Amino acid sequence: MTEVECPVPLSAPSLLDLRDIDAGRRSETWTGSVPTYFPGLTLRDLSGTPSFGMIAGTPFGVGRLWFVLSPPVQVLYEPHGAENAQIFSIMLQINGSTIARQSRRCGLIGPGQVCVIDNLAPFELEVVGTASQIMFLQMPRHAVIGRHPHLEHCTARAFDPQDSGTALLRGVLLNILESADRLQNDQRGAALAAVMQLLGAAKVRELSRAAGVPWRVRAALALIDAELSNPELDASRIAQAQSISRRRLDELMVAQTGASLTAKIWLRRLEQAASDLIDERFSSRTVTQIAFAAGFEDAAHFTRAFKRRYGCAPREWRSAHLKL
Repeated sequence: MTEVECPVPLSAPSLLDLRDIDAGRRSETWTGSVPTYFPGLTLRDLSGTPSFGMIAGTPFGVGRLWFVLSPPVQVLYEPHGAENAQIFSIMLQINGSTIARQSRRCGLIGPGQVCVIDNLAPFELEVVGTASQIMFLQMPRHAVIGRHPHLEHCTARAFDPQDSGTALLRGVLLNILESADRLQNDQRGAALAAVMQLLGAAKVRELSRAAGVPWRVRAALALIDAELSNPELDASRIAQAQSISRRRLDELMVAQTGASLTAKIWLRRLEQAASDLIDERFSSRTVTQIAFAAGFEDAAHFTRAFKRRYGCAPREWRSAHLKL
């Protein structure tokens, strides 16, 4: 994999640029500032005085986009706070290389390669060589894992660089980084939603050679996402699309995701509604409109199910997360 050309990074003022810091304070500044922007991170093995280092970030829909130029360093993460733990990140290595470790998995992420990181569990990142240019796109964990539960077990591994779906995802991420500052808020939200869907197209090497069970589950999840807003979508319809019995497909779903087809439909609808409620693009929509758009037919039923899943009413969820 050859190095990719680095697009123009976020044009908004960087949060930190070591070139603006006195040389004698650069090491201290980098070590102290990084945990401020990324709660739960600690740095070690930052040797000498770094001559460069930059962090730029900007809100991106219900997530956040980051560009990081890092000197050689090892980064350790421990889950920090309930809100921060609900982040799932896609990482694009632009130039340089980074070793990623999480949940007994380890991967060398080279130029142009993509991997995912889960804030729910500890992880390590180690910059290899002289520098590392990385793009991170932070997303709501429930929205990603709800669509692609297999990714929970694929963190810290490079996606298959020969896979066409991976190439498509990489191209979209590079375009996002280059054009982020020219996108309006609603466009950023739409782009983030597109990336979350495209994660299902990219393949991790192990999944590329997987047997029949995973593909049936992934196909079922893809159909659920495609027809989520259709209130007539049910388990029988999903099984019929694969010419398999509902009972057999339920067995596969439970084995792979811990939920039956019917339960998964409900969970995905609730996750979609929860995501839409805090999406600025839909701030003018009522709670009922968002519930119907996610495939619910009864507002009262939706509210009860939402309270059971998230511990609060939909309006309370929106008020706590959405800055109106």
